[in-house]
Amino acid sequence: MSEKKIVMNDHQATLGKTGLTMALSTIIFADLYALFAAAARMPGIYEWLPSMDFFHIALVTHVNLAIVIWFSAFCGLLCLLSRIIPQEPSRTWRMIAWTGTFCSTLGMVLIVIAPFVGAENPVMANYIPVLDHPLFFTALFLVFLGVMLTMSLPFIAANKEDSLPLHPDFSFGMKLTGMTFLIAMVCLILALVQIPPSHSLPYFETVFWGSGHILQFVNTLALLSCWILLYYKILGEIPLPSWCLRGLLALITLFALPAPLFYFIFDVQGPKFIAAFTFLMRWGLGVSTILIGGSIVLHCIRHRSLLSWKDPLLLSLLVSIGLFGYGGVIGALLNNSDVKIPAHYHGVIGAVTLAFMGTSYVIIPVMGKVLHQTRLIIWQPILCGGGGVFFVTGLFWAGSHGVARKVAGAGQGLDNIGKILGMSLMGIGGLVTFFGLLVFLYVVFKSLYPKRVFSPVKTMEKLSSPSFLN
Repeated sequence: MSEKKIVMNDHQATLGKTGLTMALSTIIFADLYALFAAAARMPGIYEWLPSMDFFHIALVTHVNLAIVIWFSAFCGLLCLLSRIIPQEPSRTWRMIAWTGTFCSTLGMVLIVIAPFVGAENPVMANYIPVLDHPLFFTALFLVFLGVMLTMSLPFIAANKEDSLPLHPDFSFGMKLTGMTFLIAMVCLILALVQIPPSHSLPYFETVFWGSGHILQFVNTLALLSCWILLYYKILGEIPLPSWCLRGLLALITLFALPAPLFYFIFDVQGPKFIAAFTFLMRWGLGVSTILIGGSIVLHCIRHRSLLSWKDPLLLSLLVSIGLFGYGGVIGALLNNSDVKIPAHYHGVIGAVTLAFMGTSYVIIPVMGKVLHQTRLIIWQPILCGGGGVFFVTGLFWAGSHGVARKVAGAGQGLDNIGKILGMSLMGIGGLVTFFGLLVFLYVVFKSLYPKRVFSPVKTMEKLSSPSFLN
């Protein structure tokens, strides 16, 4: 059965290009702040940095850009593109789409500049650490508002006569992603209403506890939806029957659904409230992820003769699944509050990022652009995934030797070879990942703006070309 040709209208394509540019810009700024934060933890470098607060400010900004905004913005972009509108979209659709994109972009910019305009009071809360400053909170509000608007678009464009799904099960997954994001925002609003305002760590920890947990459901739904889409683009089929895939995706949203009720059932500052959200995440994410990811791996093994190991979609898919599994295994081994915890979640968020990168290669042609062809595109998932493995392994090794989390410089207590080797391996992994990210950004920007992009990656292309090697 031949795949129906999907042609996107120019207006939606322009919005997609704008949204993808914004999301990629978020990665660029996130990595700049990550370099600052990583430098503050590497032996022989942290002594030259300004202060301990420098590390915490850079870390807060990096986490918000790399996890909260990058993930949310890309999820919004996928919702915007999940149903392709062949004709000119309605005025309502255009207004919501542009308003959402503008708000998200403005919020991202404000987050980037906040540390330079007085937002210098970092609060290291879990899930969403903050800079305790009005500008930072305004930025977060704009991002969440913009993402909510763009995530509503699949429901507005749900008329089958007006739009076509990029893939039915993928589009279904993105609808659930939007619904689950709404649940997260309801949790955040309820927390703000019920908890007396304060500038303390316990206040922000409690405010973002519920919404932070539910955002992990959002990210997992988007991750699995991208896995399904990538697998379909590679082999022209889905790894499980459609009803099974949709049931497994719906199961995740079903676990997130009762979350707002916890704000009325439990004391929001009590242990039962904390345990309730931990229970949801512990049991609500694993089953669907293991079954969908496992079925994809088994089908790839079964159809390995049909696969091309030079296909960046295949590499992105399998490396994403592998890194997610690695992070999950480390999560099962956690027993102390040390850098093994960030080792776990860096494996997981690295997997989500790799899935989003592979999906970017899918949506670029859908927007009417030609994916830039370069030999280095094959190495991009390998560099990002391999660097991620080094990064995660280094953190896990350092944590096993007692390096505490959320500290930098001399506070890490790098007083034995195990700690030093672990944190050094983390730094090497970050550098390898950075080169992979550089290739990804070059390929995507070159595809979106073919006549405007110049990058040092061109030199790398020449060095890897057969003519140079010969």
